[in-house]
Amino acid sequence: MMVTELNSYEIHLHQPLKTNQIMKMYKMMAQNNCDVYLYQNSLIADGGHLTKLLSFFLFVDLDEPILMIIDGENVDCTYNDVQKLCKDNIDTITCRRKYDESMIQESSSIIV
Repeated sequence: MMVTELNSYEIHLHQPLKTNQIMKMYKMMAQNNCDVYLYQNSLIADGGHLTKLLSFFLFVDLDEPILMIIDGENVDCTYNDVQKLCKDNIDTITCRRKYDESMIQESSSIIV
C-alpha cells in the first residue's frame, strides 16, 4: 500500500516553459496517482486541467517564485519527473514542507 503525502516546493524559473513541455507535464501529471497545484500571486492552476495549466504558464512572472503542491501517492516520482522535464528552465527548486499521511489526518489545517 502506498502512503499518501503532501509536499510543497518553491520553484524559480529563469526562462518560460515551452508549450510542448507544458503538454508533457500535463500528461505526466495525469499518469501519476497524485494531484499537482501551482500557485503564484493571484494565479492558481490544477495540473489535471490542461487549459488551466497553459493559462498559468502564459501569465507566470519569472521574477516571482512558483509554489508547487503535490498531493498523493507518488509525490517523489512526480517531483523528479517535473524536475527532469523543466531542468533547462529551473533556476532553483526547494522543498518547503513535507507531510506524511499521519500528519495530514491529525491536522485540521496545514501550512504549505
